[in-house]
Amino acid sequence: MKHLLAALLTSCLLISCASKDLERCAPGTPAIKVSQAVECTYPDGKFTLPAGIYQPEAQSSQGIYYVAPERLKTTGIIRQGHERGGLFIAKEGWQWAWIGHPGFEVDENQTSILGKRGIIMPTHYKFEPFVKVTPVKSR
Repeated sequence: MKHLLAALLTSCLLISCASKDLERCAPGTPAIKVSQAVECTYPDGKFTLPAGIYQPEAQSSQGIYYVAPERLKTTGIIRQGHERGGLFIAKEGWQWAWIGHPGFEVDENQTSILGKRGIIMPTHYKFEPFVKVTPVKSR
């Protein structure tokens, strides 16, 4: 019985200390600028990343999610070919496009004693070409 109780207590401790998959960016995280719209292709289609200032919305242990200044233009018919998304830039420098609501997910799914539960991660797309970005001061 002691072993069962110890195992249960250890499990609860480990779960409550679990790392978060997604959280808000630290204050002062710089935004990035994409100077011109970029048409990107991926195996199932293409989309256009608009030009403008991309604000940091959320971060994971691997990088930062930057939200585009306007919706991405896609080849799909859902949402009239416009999706909310932006660029994910990894700490190592590689890029993925994403579609979703990472900031909303972080705000709505706060950590509890059981860890962060119910986060719906954005959909990621590996694409070409590499998008040139420059850091800018956050608002």
